[in-house]
Amino acid sequence: MNPHAAALCAVSALLLASPQALAGDQARLNSEITELRLATAPFHSLPNAIDAGWSEDLTGCLALAGVGGMGHHYVNWDIFFDDEVDPLRPELLVYVPTPNGGLRLGAVEYLVFDNVLTGPVPELFGQTFHYNPNVQAWVLHVWLWRGNSDGLFADWNPHVSCD
Repeated sequence: MNPHAAALCAVSALLLASPQALAGDQARLNSEITELRLATAPFHSLPNAIDAGWSEDLTGCLALAGVGGMGHHYVNWDIFFDDEVDPLRPELLVYVPTPNGGLRLGAVEYLVFDNVLTGPVPELFGQTFHYNPNVQAWVLHVWLWRGNSDGLFADWNPHVSCD
């Protein structure tokens, strides 16, 4: 077999393998998100979340004109300042306002402050955290309870408003 044919065979094999790898990655992500949903389902009730440690609305309702909102970030002070990332115990639970004036669990946020990060930038769910200079921390949102047309891991959600 000539070298070009061998290279073509190798590339073809990689291309044929890629859908399986992607399917495997998707299955793993679906499983991880399902675990997170099960872990956070009790916190649809804000009193349950408060009793479990997410006790304070850290931000009030956050929104950015023309971009969307995030909502209210309830913080768990026991884990907020550490450098650990637990996929089933996010630092923040994000509650979005409802039309009747209530709050509904929409997302979770993971956060590691830059000044306590001792290793590489954290990763979860196949996503590398991104740096938020406003809070000097590495962050990752997961919109597992409120659809987000900008993506599961986007910061802002165009379907969330503080109005």
